[in-house]
Amino acid sequence: MKTLWILVAAFVLSSCVEDVYKGPKEEPGKDNTEYNDFDFSTVASDVNLEVGYRNMGVEAPVYFEVYDENPVEWTEYSYKKRTDIEPLYAAYTGTDGVFRGKVDLPAYLKKAYIYTPAFYAQTLIEADVVNGTIVANDDAPETRANGDDRRTGGNGVCYMVEGQNQPNYQGARWKNWLGSYTGEGYVDYEYQGGELAINNYAELYAAHANVIAEDHDCPEYLRSYSDMYVNEEAEVAVTFLGQNTCWNSSLGYYYYREGQAPASLDEAHVILLFPNTQDGHWDNNPGLAWRTRGIERGTTVQLKYYPNIASGSKEGETTAFPAGYRIGFVLANNAWSERVSGFTGNNLYRSATSEGLSVNNDGVTYRTPRTAVYKYGDVVMISFEDYKDDENFSDVVITMKTNPIDAITDVPVVDPDENTTTTNTLKGMYAFEDLWPDNGDYDMNDVLARYHYGKTLNIYNEILAESFTFKTFSNHAANSNGLAFTLPNGVPADMEMKYEMRLPGAKDFTEADFTYEAETHTFLLTDNVKTNMGAEYRVTLNYANPIATESQAQVFIHKPGTGENRWEVHIAREAPTSKVDKSYFGTGDDSSNLAEGLYYVNNTQYPFAFFLAGATEGNLSKLLIRENESVPINDLYPEYIGWSESNGTQNADWYK
Repeated sequence: MKTLWILVAAFVLSSCVEDVYKGPKEEPGKDNTEYNDFDFSTVASDVNLEVGYRNMGVEAPVYFEVYDENPVEWTEYSYKKRTDIEPLYAAYTGTDGVFRGKVDLPAYLKKAYIYTPAFYAQTLIEADVVNGTIVANDDAPETRANGDDRRTGGNGVCYMVEGQNQPNYQGARWKNWLGSYTGEGYVDYEYQGGELAINNYAELYAAHANVIAEDHDCPEYLRSYSDMYVNEEAEVAVTFLGQNTCWNSSLGYYYYREGQAPASLDEAHVILLFPNTQDGHWDNNPGLAWRTRGIERGTTVQLKYYPNIASGSKEGETTAFPAGYRIGFVLANNAWSERVSGFTGNNLYRSATSEGLSVNNDGVTYRTPRTAVYKYGDVVMISFEDYKDDENFSDVVITMKTNPIDAITDVPVVDPDENTTTTNTLKGMYAFEDLWPDNGDYDMNDVLARYHYGKTLNIYNEILAESFTFKTFSNHAANSNGLAFTLPNGVPADMEMKYEMRLPGAKDFTEADFTYEAETHTFLLTDNVKTNMGAEYRVTLNYANPIATESQAQVFIHKPGTGENRWEVHIAREAPTSKVDKSYFGTGDDSSNLAEGLYYVNNTQYPFAFFLAGATEGNLSKLLIRENESVPINDLYPEYIGWSESNGTQNADWYK
């Protein structure tokens, strides 16, 4: 891996002399040894978090996010992800679908909402916080269907095959030539070989979740009418990865010589592949879906080529597809007779990979692609929209594998090395008083900064990059305060730094020039937040070698001090950098004891600064109102004093 070197900006921090805070003189005989032993922390450290997706039907890593309120709005057919809230934590489970770890979360959190955009896992799990522990597990199959495993007792049929006369499924019938199926839809012609079997399920599921996540629209470049071109004689097999839909659909395949595409589905000579694509994992009502399931995730079927299919003959059938042919697929909506209760319509919708073959519910052909196709490693991934267009292209997902593996190459390629996820989590808000070592007026609004933490991670939870973003907010402080943060555990040498800034009203971040102090691992973002009030400052660290643990940023405000040292204000009990001017400690109202490693404490119910975990600018909007300048925070947030006097055991959500 190419080695990247630290880039250190040449910017020099400066400040006008009249802005330098001189600090109060210590009052004769004043006792600075007493202090409030409450640390004013709003963080619950080392929360035991267990997230388990044990009932997916497959083993695969699942990307998930933790919220303090429900991030999902359910619709009749699927769900919409809310855009007005942000996650508090994000990670991958192991390949067994389970995550166990210790995480920092807001102390006010009593109930957690675990969300995943992966179509193959339960979208939302709710779990209480009990004695510093969160255990969140997906629903068990017996919970979904009262013990009905759907392996027996079904009487369903596929309306697309010969002999069925259900309205809306007329026209040329699909050929049920591969074999028979049960009354639930399970096929008896499942592939039992080795060459065409999928052996990297974990990567495929994770890749799909990254490329086509359910919480946002499918990328336009993947949406296409794309029948797979066979460039050399090859065997072909299709594996069902899963679905997340209310419909009991049927999937078929067809093929044609290059340049001789069928003009309609009636001319395509479709062969039935999967009679019932409902696997029982529909999130809106898994209990109902489970009762109509007829396929297992991971079911593989080898396709057959029939040279005389146009004449209705199976003569000469073979598993070898000749070069120069294209293979297409079509999903017939709700073509299985036993259906999820409430979704029993005999629909005309057909989603095909061939242009001109998809049909809406009025039976009219349309040109908008209903499939997304791309190649990942040695398999082709194919995802369908089935009926109601939610734009996530995850209603039914299959893979196609060939032998030899490069027999199909004319589809977009997703690089396996780019199977990563970038997430941005809300850490909270920092609030500073800027008269330290004096207590100030307790309005806690001299500097307000919102902190977002971002990371790019692979499916093994290794961190490839981190970002630290801070947004400032209007205040009415008279002093000029700088904003900075330090990474006390240091940074690797083999990495690249990127500095960016987004000015108020700007759409995008642009390159900026911050100062990095290598000896203190400190990033000085600005020497005066009032210069660009409302700006956002972002530092991104790209690692040549992945790291295992999230970096912990410590944010502080600063001004010039004596000589090369500086005045710094941190949250209670947090150690300053080695550049701090120590002459301020123990003066004014500060009760710090450097010998004991005790910093930024006093003998009141108010800190010099605090970090409010999970807080947004909306939560702290009262602090930004001009009329509230110099109003103590407990007058604006009445539950504050109860929180402070109880050492955080009461009113933990006082600012929410």
